[in-house]
Amino acid sequence: MNHAFALGALLAGSIISNAVCAEPPETYTDALGIRFRLIPAGDFQMGCDTTRYRCDETELPAHRVTFAEPFYLGETEVTQRQWTAVMGENPSYFKHPDNPVEQVSWEDAQAFVHTLNRRPELGGGYRLPSEAEWEYATRAGSQTDYWFGDNDQDLGHYFWYLDSSHEHPHPVAQKPVNPWGLYDVHGNVWEWVADCVHPNYVGAPSDGSVWSQDCQRMANGTPLRMARGGAWFLYPEGARSALRFRYAPNVRHYGFGLRLARSVETPRAPLK
Repeated sequence: MNHAFALGALLAGSIISNAVCAEPPETYTDALGIRFRLIPAGDFQMGCDTTRYRCDETELPAHRVTFAEPFYLGETEVTQRQWTAVMGENPSYFKHPDNPVEQVSWEDAQAFVHTLNRRPELGGGYRLPSEAEWEYATRAGSQTDYWFGDNDQDLGHYFWYLDSSHEHPHPVAQKPVNPWGLYDVHGNVWEWVADCVHPNYVGAPSDGSVWSQDCQRMANGTPLRMARGGAWFLYPEGARSALRFRYAPNVRHYGFGLRLARSVETPRAPLK
């Protein structure tokens, strides 16, 4: 009897241990149909490499950032269909359900995240990515201008920008996906990130967390906010992996959208 009990306890412990140690799934789709990709733990050089490029001061100094844990990032920018399902209205100028939502301020993006997190069936944990998370996931192991390299001869094949967009944003996931399964990380719409603005990377966190101290501020004291990835109406240089864009958090524009992040340990609805 004791031997049987001991064997049962050992097997149960093994099952629990294996469940705890199991790798998180590479993809996860929530109840709204927002699909997330697992971004692996690792490290990268964030910012601009002065040995290869002329760099903007805001992209310096290049520095190592290490992610001790993987995290989830939205496979696409949040679409107008997804935004409307949560917020009940569509603020976009260029309306199409599968286009990225635009005319969204940083404050609007935070309201969207807050609303998602109040819906119990979604499990909580939604947030904007940190600036470091965004660049790490966009680069997907590259150190070039774009995840696909530096070749500027066929940029229209890879992303929506001034010369390829025909003066409007486009439905998500129409261009090639990057090596980590993310669409439209270059072009289409700017993507708000969680961080506030700093003049450069001096003092930036090395663990990929949100940088929210010692912010540059507007005249009224409000912190300026960061957006990444370029947009449909810009030259391709505006979509470089290293480029940083700053704006007031309450400004709405037909080039501003968002992409969601979630932590792996977030409670989750059934996988799809």
